[in-house]
Amino acid sequence: MSRKVIIDIFMKNIIKLFIVAVIAAPMLISCGIIAPKSFQRAVDGGSWSSVMVREDLSYDRAFGEVMDVIGRRFELDMISKDGGYLRTNWIYTWNKKGKYTTKYRTRIVIKFSSDKRRIDIKSEAEFGGEPRWVKGFDTALLTQTKQDIMGVVGTTVL
Repeated sequence: MSRKVIIDIFMKNIIKLFIVAVIAAPMLISCGIIAPKSFQRAVDGGSWSSVMVREDLSYDRAFGEVMDVIGRRFELDMISKDGGYLRTNWIYTWNKKGKYTTKYRTRIVIKFSSDKRRIDIKSEAEFGGEPRWVKGFDTALLTQTKQDIMGVVGTTVL
């Protein structure tokens, strides 16, 4: 192989490495920490997932059950029964098996529809720590929370 061919191959590999580094950079924070696999970057905090409330369940009972389920894992920050809204405080222990971390935090937002028959659920997550939080959501937390809520107030699909 000629020297020119070797240099061309070397430069192509350097360019590929640079492109990979640029693409991966948003997920890497100053300390070199990598975001959890369940973290999905999203400027708006992610999408909503819904659970339909059983027909035999009153709104008061459904709201209380949801508040109880969420309150077991999170401290509640905002509660508006009249508005059908719950939001938790940030927790810093979700993805580390109970160990506190300053680099990842999650919270849950619950909103009942105006007819009180549907519950919309959103997990919000931020990764990276002060002062560079990257906004997104946690897919594992959203799935787990939806299952928990569906277990106490949701309709059964056969």
